[in-house]
Amino acid sequence: MWLELLATKDEALVYFKTIKTAAEVESGRRLKVFRTDRGGEFLSNAFSEFCKEHGIKRNTTTPYTPQQNRVVERRNQTVVEMARCLLKSIGVPGKFWGEAVRTAVYLLNRSPTKSLHGKTPFEVWFGRKPNVRHLRTFGCTAFAKTTGPGVNKLADRSLPGVFLGYEPGMKGYRVFNPVNKKLVLSRDVIFDEKRRWNWEEKAAAEHNAQLDPQFTVVYSDDLPAGTVHNPTIDPDSENVQSDSGGGGNCRQMGSKNRHNQAWLQQFHRRGVLPAHHLILLSAR
Repeated sequence: MWLELLATKDEALVYFKTIKTAAEVESGRRLKVFRTDRGGEFLSNAFSEFCKEHGIKRNTTTPYTPQQNRVVERRNQTVVEMARCLLKSIGVPGKFWGEAVRTAVYLLNRSPTKSLHGKTPFEVWFGRKPNVRHLRTFGCTAFAKTTGPGVNKLADRSLPGVFLGYEPGMKGYRVFNPVNKKLVLSRDVIFDEKRRWNWEEKAAAEHNAQLDPQFTVVYSDDLPAGTVHNPTIDPDSENVQSDSGGGGNCRQMGSKNRHNQAWLQQFHRRGVLPAHHLILLSAR
C-alpha cells in the first residue's frame, strides 16, 4: 500500500502521478488498469486526460455500489480501524489521525497476511523480508537527542516528546514535542513504551483559570532548549525565574499579578496541546 495525505481533493492527480511512477520503477512493470469509485477527484477532466495519454484503462463503480471495489473498500476499513486503535490505546488526540494512518499502513505492509500465504506485502514486493527490530509503540513517550549549535555543556541532552511514527526515506523516528509544538526527526531516541503523554494537563490548568478569571496562567512555551521547566518564585521580585540559573531566561509579570505568584507556582504546567496543523505538517 502507498499513502499520501491530501490537504484538498484536487491534489489527488499530483500524488497519483508520484505513486504511479514509483510503483512502475520498483516493479519494472507498467500500470494498465485503474479502478476507483466515482469520487469527483477521480472523474476530473485532467485525470481522464492523463489516463488516456498513458494508455491506462479506467474502471469505475456503479453509483452507490462500493461493493464493486470491495478489495480497496475493505482495506480502507482495516486501515481506519487500526489507526483508531493506535490513537485510543494510548490516549493520543484525534487530531493526529494522519500520523496514525501513516503508521498503520507502515505496519500492515510488514505484517503477514493470509492472501499472501503468510508472507508480508513488503516481502512479496521487494523479494526480501522486512526488518522489524526498529518498531516501537505508537504514541509512547520518547526522548530524542538534542542537537544543534545552541546546546551548551549543561543543557539537557534530550527532551521528552511523543513518538508519531517513522519518517519515509530516512532511518529515523518522528517525535513530536507538545511543549514547543515542533516535530523532531532523529535516529537517537530512547523510548518509554509503557508511559503515555499527559495530554490533559494543560487543559485542566486552563479550565481552572476559567473558573477564577483573576488568575493568570504562565506556561513555559518560550523557554529555550535546556531550561528546566520548573519555575521558582522570588517573593521580592516581579519575575518568574527558571531554576536553571540563567538570569536571562526569566519571564516578566505585571505588578498586579504579584499576589497570584503562589498560585502560579502550584499550577505551572509543562504540557501544551499542539495546534491544529497536522495535515499541513504531514503533507510537506
